[in-house]
Amino acid sequence: MAAPWVILRRFLGVVPKQAEAENPAAISTALRAPPRVTILSVGPSARPEATRPDKVPYLIAADPTGLLICFTVGEAPSETVDLIVAREFLPPPGDPSRYPTTGSAEHIPRRPASMPATCNLRSVGLTPGLFAGDYVIAELQVGMRRAKLLRFFSRERLWIETDLPSPLSSMDREWAPSGVVAHEGRLWFLDLSWGLISCDPTTILPALRFHNLPPGRYIHEAKPFLHTIRCISVSNQMLRYVDIARDLDLDGRAAERKVVVWTGIPDPVSGDRDCSVRWLKTYEMSFKEIWNDPSYKDTQLPKMIPEIVLVNPRSPNVVYFFLRRSLFGVDVPAHRVVGFVKDAHKLVAPRCRRCVLPWDLAPSIANGNI
Repeated sequence: MAAPWVILRRFLGVVPKQAEAENPAAISTALRAPPRVTILSVGPSARPEATRPDKVPYLIAADPTGLLICFTVGEAPSETVDLIVAREFLPPPGDPSRYPTTGSAEHIPRRPASMPATCNLRSVGLTPGLFAGDYVIAELQVGMRRAKLLRFFSRERLWIETDLPSPLSSMDREWAPSGVVAHEGRLWFLDLSWGLISCDPTTILPALRFHNLPPGRYIHEAKPFLHTIRCISVSNQMLRYVDIARDLDLDGRAAERKVVVWTGIPDPVSGDRDCSVRWLKTYEMSFKEIWNDPSYKDTQLPKMIPEIVLVNPRSPNVVYFFLRRSLFGVDVPAHRVVGFVKDAHKLVAPRCRRCVLPWDLAPSIANGNI
């Protein structure tokens, strides 16, 4: 089958030093068709500190441009000072017909002393640069009055810190970063409790713009479990917001839960596609409809509310969920299970549910079969 995308585990494998002769590549993997999960392995040459084998490689962002990887201590990392970008994936020697399985690693220099040394992983994104083959890494630190955008430009091999007006200056609440997605040449910094901040990090003086979540999705404070019932991602080249919602009956009491997907549409009234986003409800489906479908019954899963994992980057109808030990995809409008992995719990680190990312493969990678 064609393979335009894969699911990547965020906690990467490690090639031991003694096995480097057999596997000398900086990054290696065997791509697996969804819903199976692809696991990248990091070789000793890719590690920024050979004397710190305790630092775990963790995937921050996946873009056709490359993969942004950090190294940090701990099972559920939140900060790092060490970054690499994996690119130039190639087929094995002597077998060019196979899918690319090895890649190079570009070490990102640490920030100068004038900047904060540590990156907040939920505020860091990767996006293509202005020229072919270039990329930009950006971290947003935003307050009520001012914001800082810390950017690394691959062409210049340089970190730049830019002080900017905060888009939250008229709002009386703090920002709680939930992640970053790249879309339409912009980075979208997420707070799943109330909105998004977008900017074009390739410009000299980026404008930070705030965008509300879809109607009725604002909550007064961030919750630690929000990423299990809400997600924002890109699918079929559009911004998508997905959540598990609960209707109210005529008496105002909570009724059945359902999956709801909204699509972010550039506001045509503004005359500037970057100024605002209008959310259009794309579809919704109750879990009862999913549970009663024969395809769900075939999985032998219980009738329980699952956790949202990701959206198929090529088809917004297909949403992936975790339930107990299983990872499965559902064509939500058709309420049909379209993929199922029973023992996906083996891919999840303890106490960390942000465990996978979709990787929409570049055309140069996606021309073969898995």
